[in-house]
Amino acid sequence: MPSEIHVHLLPDHVPSALLQGGIAVMVDVLRASTTVLTAFYHGAYRVIPCLSVADARVLQASDPSRLLGGERGGVKIDGFDLSNSPTDYDRAIVQDRTIVFTTTNGTRALLRCAEAEQVVVGAFANVDRLARYLVARPHPVSIVCAGTDGEVTGEDALFAGCLIERILMFGQDHSEIELTDTSEMVFAWWQTESTTRPLAERLRATRGGRNLAELSYESDIDFAADMNRCPVLARFDPQSGLILLAEPDEK
Repeated sequence: MPSEIHVHLLPDHVPSALLQGGIAVMVDVLRASTTVLTAFYHGAYRVIPCLSVADARVLQASDPSRLLGGERGGVKIDGFDLSNSPTDYDRAIVQDRTIVFTTTNGTRALLRCAEAEQVVVGAFANVDRLARYLVARPHPVSIVCAGTDGEVTGEDALFAGCLIERILMFGQDHSEIELTDTSEMVFAWWQTESTTRPLAERLRATRGGRNLAELSYESDIDFAADMNRCPVLARFDPQSGLILLAEPDEK
Protein backbone atom coordinates (compact mmCIF):
# COMPACT_ATOMS: atom_id res chain seq x y z
CA MET A 1 0.00 0.00 0.00
CA PRO A 2 1.19 3.56 -0.60
CA SER A 3 2.42 5.22 2.56
CA GLU A 4 0.99 8.58 1.49
CA ILE A 5 -0.91 10.11 -1.42
CA HIS A 6 -0.26 13.63 -2.65
CA VAL A 7 -2.33 15.49 -5.25
CA HIS A 8 -0.78 18.34 -7.22
CA LEU A 9 -3.37 20.30 -9.18
CA LEU A 10 -0.75 21.73 -11.55
CA PRO A 11 2.71 20.45 -12.61
CA ASP A 12 4.37 23.61 -11.32
CA HIS A 13 3.09 22.80 -7.82
CA VAL A 14 5.22 19.64 -7.55
CA PRO A 15 8.36 19.90 -5.39
CA SER A 16 11.14 17.87 -7.00
CA ALA A 17 12.19 16.37 -3.66
CA LEU A 18 8.71 14.97 -3.14
CA LEU A 19 8.84 12.96 -6.35
CA GLN A 20 12.10 11.21 -5.56
CA GLY A 21 11.63 7.64 -4.40
CA GLY A 22 7.91 7.65 -5.17
CA ILE A 23 5.47 6.91 -7.98
CA ALA A 24 4.13 9.82 -10.02
CA VAL A 25 0.79 9.48 -11.81
CA MET A 26 0.45 11.90 -14.74
CA VAL A 27 -3.17 12.86 -15.36
CA ASP A 28 -4.60 14.71 -18.35
CA VAL A 29 -8.07 13.23 -18.66
CA LEU A 30 -9.08 15.53 -21.54
CA ARG A 31 -7.21 14.21 -23.37
CA ALA A 32 -3.52 13.27 -23.45
CA SER A 33 -3.51 10.49 -20.86
CA THR A 34 -6.76 9.01 -22.21
CA THR A 35 -5.31 9.08 -25.72
CA VAL A 36 -2.00 7.45 -24.73
CA LEU A 37 -3.84 4.65 -22.95
CA THR A 38 -6.10 4.16 -25.97
CA ALA A 39 -3.09 3.92 -28.27
CA PHE A 40 -1.54 1.17 -26.14
CA TYR A 41 -4.85 -0.65 -25.73
CA HIS A 42 -5.08 -0.74 -29.52
CA GLY A 43 -1.60 -2.19 -29.90
CA ALA A 44 0.81 0.74 -30.20
CA TYR A 45 4.43 -0.30 -29.66
CA ARG A 46 5.61 2.80 -27.82
CA VAL A 47 5.00 6.54 -27.45
CA ILE A 48 7.70 9.21 -27.50
CA PRO A 49 6.52 12.38 -25.68
CA CYS A 50 7.95 15.72 -26.87
CA LEU A 51 7.65 19.22 -25.48
CA SER A 52 7.70 20.99 -28.84
CA VAL A 53 6.29 20.48 -32.31
CA ALA A 54 9.76 21.05 -33.75
CA ASP A 55 11.24 18.26 -31.63
CA ALA A 56 8.46 15.91 -32.70
CA ARG A 57 9.09 16.62 -36.38
CA VAL A 58 12.82 15.95 -35.97
CA LEU A 59 12.15 12.59 -34.30
CA GLN A 60 9.72 11.57 -37.02
CA ALA A 61 12.10 12.67 -39.77
CA SER A 62 14.79 10.39 -38.33
CA ASP A 63 12.43 7.42 -38.71
CA PRO A 64 9.54 8.00 -41.15
CA SER A 65 7.76 4.86 -39.91
CA ARG A 66 6.84 6.78 -36.76
CA LEU A 67 3.43 8.43 -36.55
CA LEU A 68 3.08 12.05 -35.46
CA GLY A 69 0.27 12.68 -32.96
CA GLY A 70 -0.86 15.63 -30.89
CA GLU A 71 -2.40 19.07 -30.76
CA ARG A 72 -1.95 22.73 -30.10
CA GLY A 73 -4.89 24.74 -28.87
CA GLY A 74 -6.92 21.52 -28.89
CA VAL A 75 -6.70 20.96 -32.65
CA LYS A 76 -4.59 18.67 -34.80
CA ILE A 77 -1.18 20.07 -35.74
CA ASP A 78 -0.73 20.80 -39.43
CA GLY A 79 1.04 17.90 -41.12
CA PHE A 80 0.56 15.47 -38.22
CA ASP A 81 -0.94 12.02 -38.79
CA LEU A 82 -3.15 12.07 -35.70
CA SER A 83 -4.74 14.61 -33.39
CA ASN A 84 -5.12 14.30 -29.63
CA SER A 85 -8.53 12.68 -29.97
CA PRO A 86 -8.50 9.10 -28.64
CA THR A 87 -10.82 8.09 -31.47
CA ASP A 88 -7.98 8.72 -33.95
CA TYR A 89 -5.94 5.91 -32.40
CA ASP A 90 -7.72 3.00 -34.00
CA ARG A 91 -6.06 -0.42 -33.95
CA ALA A 92 -5.80 -0.47 -37.74
CA ILE A 93 -3.69 2.70 -37.57
CA VAL A 94 -1.53 2.35 -34.45
CA GLN A 95 -0.92 -1.36 -33.94
CA ASP A 96 2.83 -2.07 -33.66
CA ARG A 97 3.63 1.57 -34.43
CA THR A 98 5.72 4.14 -32.56
CA ILE A 99 3.93 7.44 -31.97
CA VAL A 100 5.77 10.72 -31.50
CA PHE A 101 3.37 12.70 -29.32
CA THR A 102 3.15 16.33 -28.24
CA THR A 103 0.28 18.19 -26.57
CA THR A 104 -0.25 21.57 -25.00
CA ASN A 105 -0.44 20.35 -21.40
CA GLY A 106 -0.10 16.58 -21.03
CA THR A 107 3.41 16.00 -22.32
CA ARG A 108 4.70 18.91 -20.25
CA ALA A 109 3.16 17.38 -17.11
CA LEU A 110 4.61 13.98 -17.96
CA LEU A 111 8.14 15.31 -18.35
CA ARG A 112 7.76 17.23 -15.08
CA CYS A 113 7.36 13.85 -13.34
CA ALA A 114 10.73 12.55 -14.54
CA GLU A 115 12.42 12.70 -11.12
CA ALA A 116 10.07 10.10 -9.63
CA GLU A 117 11.21 6.52 -9.23
CA GLN A 118 8.33 5.45 -11.47
CA VAL A 119 6.01 7.44 -13.72
CA VAL A 120 2.66 6.02 -14.85
CA VAL A 121 -0.19 7.41 -16.93
CA GLY A 122 -3.64 7.71 -15.40
CA ALA A 123 -7.18 8.38 -16.61
CA PHE A 124 -10.67 7.08 -15.99
CA ALA A 125 -9.94 4.68 -18.85
CA ASN A 126 -7.54 2.64 -16.67
CA VAL A 127 -8.40 3.70 -13.12
CA ASP A 128 -8.97 0.22 -11.66
CA ARG A 129 -5.89 -1.30 -13.32
CA LEU A 130 -3.80 1.61 -12.08
CA ALA A 131 -5.22 1.54 -8.56
CA ARG A 132 -4.47 -2.18 -8.16
CA TYR A 133 -0.91 -1.56 -9.34
CA LEU A 134 -0.43 1.22 -6.78
CA VAL A 135 -1.98 -0.80 -3.96
CA ALA A 136 0.67 -3.48 -4.49
CA ARG A 137 3.51 -1.00 -3.90
CA PRO A 138 4.72 0.71 -0.71
CA HIS A 139 5.92 3.86 -2.46
CA PRO A 140 4.39 7.29 -1.79
CA VAL A 141 2.17 8.36 -4.67
CA SER A 142 2.04 11.82 -6.28
CA ILE A 143 -0.92 12.43 -8.59
CA VAL A 144 0.17 15.19 -10.97
CA CYS A 145 -2.66 16.95 -12.80
CA ALA A 146 -1.82 18.58 -16.13
CA GLY A 147 -4.35 21.42 -15.96
CA THR A 148 -5.03 23.66 -18.95
CA ASP A 149 -2.74 26.56 -19.85
CA GLY A 150 -1.59 26.92 -16.26
CA GLU A 151 -5.10 26.76 -14.80
CA VAL A 152 -6.50 24.01 -12.59
CA THR A 153 -9.06 21.79 -14.34
CA GLY A 154 -11.91 19.95 -12.70
CA GLU A 155 -11.62 16.79 -14.79
CA ASP A 156 -8.12 16.02 -13.53
CA ALA A 157 -9.08 16.76 -9.92
CA LEU A 158 -12.10 14.47 -10.23
CA PHE A 159 -9.92 11.68 -11.52
CA ALA A 160 -7.50 12.16 -8.64
CA GLY A 161 -10.39 11.73 -6.22
CA CYS A 162 -11.63 8.66 -8.09
CA LEU A 163 -8.16 7.07 -8.02
CA ILE A 164 -7.86 7.67 -4.28
CA GLU A 165 -11.27 6.05 -3.78
CA ARG A 166 -10.17 2.97 -5.74
CA ILE A 167 -6.86 2.68 -3.86
CA LEU A 168 -8.71 2.77 -0.54
CA MET A 169 -11.31 0.32 -1.87
CA PHE A 170 -8.80 -2.25 -3.15
CA GLY A 171 -6.35 -2.00 -0.27
CA GLN A 172 -6.80 -4.53 2.50
CA ASP A 173 -5.48 -2.20 5.17
CA HIS A 174 -5.50 1.49 4.25
CA SER A 175 -5.71 2.87 7.75
CA GLU A 176 -2.09 4.02 7.66
CA ILE A 177 -2.23 5.81 4.29
CA GLU A 178 -1.66 9.51 4.81
CA LEU A 179 -3.77 11.81 2.63
CA THR A 180 -2.71 15.41 2.26
CA ASP A 181 -5.27 18.22 2.54
CA THR A 182 -5.54 18.45 -1.25
CA SER A 183 -5.98 14.69 -1.49
CA GLU A 184 -8.78 14.83 1.08
CA MET A 185 -10.45 17.67 -0.83
CA VAL A 186 -10.49 15.97 -4.23
CA PHE A 187 -11.55 12.68 -2.66
CA ALA A 188 -14.52 14.34 -0.96
CA TRP A 189 -15.43 16.19 -4.17
CA TRP A 190 -15.34 12.98 -6.19
CA GLN A 191 -17.54 11.18 -3.66
CA THR A 192 -20.13 13.95 -3.92
CA GLU A 193 -20.04 14.34 -7.70
CA SER A 194 -20.02 10.61 -8.46
CA THR A 195 -23.35 10.17 -6.70
CA THR A 196 -25.17 13.21 -8.10
CA ARG A 197 -24.77 13.05 -11.88
CA PRO A 198 -23.19 10.95 -14.66
CA LEU A 199 -19.47 11.38 -15.12
CA ALA A 200 -19.73 12.55 -18.73
CA GLU A 201 -22.15 15.28 -17.69
CA ARG A 202 -19.79 16.41 -14.96
CA LEU A 203 -16.80 16.43 -17.32
CA ARG A 204 -18.72 18.62 -19.76
CA ALA A 205 -19.00 21.26 -17.04
CA THR A 206 -15.24 21.43 -16.43
CA ARG A 207 -12.83 23.84 -18.08
CA GLY A 208 -11.42 21.11 -20.31
CA GLY A 209 -14.88 19.86 -21.18
CA ARG A 210 -16.08 23.30 -22.19
CA ASN A 211 -13.00 23.79 -24.33
CA LEU A 212 -13.60 20.51 -26.17
CA ALA A 213 -17.28 21.31 -26.70
CA GLU A 214 -16.32 24.63 -28.30
CA LEU A 215 -14.02 22.73 -30.66
CA SER A 216 -16.77 20.17 -31.51
CA TYR A 217 -14.96 17.34 -29.71
CA GLU A 218 -17.85 16.45 -27.38
CA SER A 219 -17.60 12.77 -28.30
CA ASP A 220 -14.12 12.74 -26.73
CA ILE A 221 -15.70 13.68 -23.40
CA ASP A 222 -17.96 10.62 -23.56
CA PHE A 223 -14.95 8.50 -24.51
CA ALA A 224 -12.89 9.77 -21.55
CA ALA A 225 -15.80 9.18 -19.16
CA ASP A 226 -16.11 5.50 -20.10
CA MET A 227 -14.59 3.97 -16.98
CA ASN A 228 -11.99 1.22 -17.47
CA ARG A 229 -12.40 1.03 -21.24
CA CYS A 230 -8.60 0.74 -21.68
CA PRO A 231 -7.38 -1.33 -18.69
CA VAL A 232 -3.66 -1.11 -19.46
CA LEU A 233 -0.68 0.20 -17.53
CA ALA A 234 1.58 2.68 -19.36
CA ARG A 235 4.88 3.75 -17.80
CA PHE A 236 7.22 6.57 -18.76
CA ASP A 237 10.95 5.84 -18.65
CA PRO A 238 12.78 9.19 -18.37
CA GLN A 239 16.14 7.63 -19.28
CA SER A 240 14.98 6.37 -22.66
CA GLY A 241 12.36 9.08 -23.10
CA LEU A 242 9.73 6.46 -23.95
CA ILE A 243 6.27 5.60 -22.70
CA LEU A 244 6.00 1.81 -22.71
CA LEU A 245 3.27 -0.71 -22.03
CA ALA A 246 3.68 -2.86 -18.93
CA GLU A 247 3.23 -6.59 -19.26
CA PRO A 248 -0.44 -7.65 -18.88
CA ASP A 249 0.37 -9.86 -15.86
CA GLU A 250 2.47 -7.25 -14.06
CA LYS A 251 0.88 -6.70 -10.66
